[in-house]
Amino acid sequence: MRINIRFAGAGGQGVILASVLLAKGYGLGENYNISQTQSYGPEARGGACKAEVVISDEPIDYMKVETADVFIALNQVGFDKYKDTVKEDAIVLVNSTLVETDNPNDYKIEATEIAEDMGKPFVVNMVTLGALTKLLPKIHYDKIEEEIKHNFAASIAGMNLEAFNKGYTEMSKFLENERKMA
Repeated sequence: MRINIRFAGAGGQGVILASVLLAKGYGLGENYNISQTQSYGPEARGGACKAEVVISDEPIDYMKVETADVFIALNQVGFDKYKDTVKEDAIVLVNSTLVETDNPNDYKIEATEIAEDMGKPFVVNMVTLGALTKLLPKIHYDKIEEEIKHNFAASIAGMNLEAFNKGYTEMSKFLENERKMA
């Protein structure tokens, strides 16, 4: 088993942090090999940014993602740049506040809108990570929650946990509505 995951967005959206938390949460306590890599433009904020996570039950001989099994796009530029590098049956999750897609199979969450409604526009990545946690097999909510607690100071861990939970809850509702319509 090998799962290739790619996050894409802009610098400042927390793309790299979300991928690191996912890698730690997916791998800790499990018998998987995990690789996390990142790439970003020379601009600190606003420039193109991607992060990749490879999860495998075998040794990882190549740490980059060529075709993604899972693709998360936080902005339109990232979506447009990498949408053609996903497998046909890939899980595609988009921040539908900023990303337009015409594929009915893509999962959508209004991550920016949810974060702004919280009064915390910088937690878009945590909203998205919560939604992704609901979608991915074998990832445990409590492990990601624990990683959030470990990676943030107590003064800001709470808002990040709240955003993570909101994303998870919204994706649960989305999936429930999809089942009802099927």
